[in-house]
Amino acid sequence: MEQIIIEKIESSAILGKCAPILVEAYNTEPWNDEWTYEKALEKLECFYRSPKFIGFSAYEGSEIKGACIGNIEPYYTGDYYYLKEMFVLPSAQKKGIGKKMMDALKQHLEQLEIRQIVLFTAKDYFPFNFYEKEQFRTMEGMNMMHFGAENG
Repeated sequence: MEQIIIEKIESSAILGKCAPILVEAYNTEPWNDEWTYEKALEKLECFYRSPKFIGFSAYEGSEIKGACIGNIEPYYTGDYYYLKEMFVLPSAQKKGIGKKMMDALKQHLEQLEIRQIVLFTAKDYFPFNFYEKEQFRTMEGMNMMHFGAENG
C-alpha cells in the first residue's frame, strides 16, 4: 500500500474527481443508492459554494480515494463544523483513509478554535461504528426528520 496523503481542498476543480468516488461509495452496499456523476458533482459543488467551506481529499499515491466535505456554521454556544459528506472508494475502505481524513479535519478545526463537529449517519451501518471510534456520540434528544417523499 502506498502512503496516504491528505490535502485540503482549495479549488472546485478537484470536485470532478471526487464525484465518481461519491457515486461508487453510495451506489454499493450498504446504501445501494442511484447517484449519477452529474448529480454527485452538483451536490459537491453546492457544498463547496457554502460559506466557510472546508474539505479534504485523500490520495493513495497519485490516485484520489476519498473526501470529506462540510462547512463551519454559527451557533449561539459557538460555531461548529457540519460534516456534510465523507466517502472513500469501497475498494480502499478499512485502510485508515477515513481516519487520516478525520484526523486532518480535527487538527485544522482545532487551529480555528472550532470544538464541535456535527454529522448525520445511519445507525445500522458501518460508518456509525467508525464515527463512534472517532469519539462521536449520539446527540441526546435529537432525531433526524424529513418531510416529503420517503426516498428524498
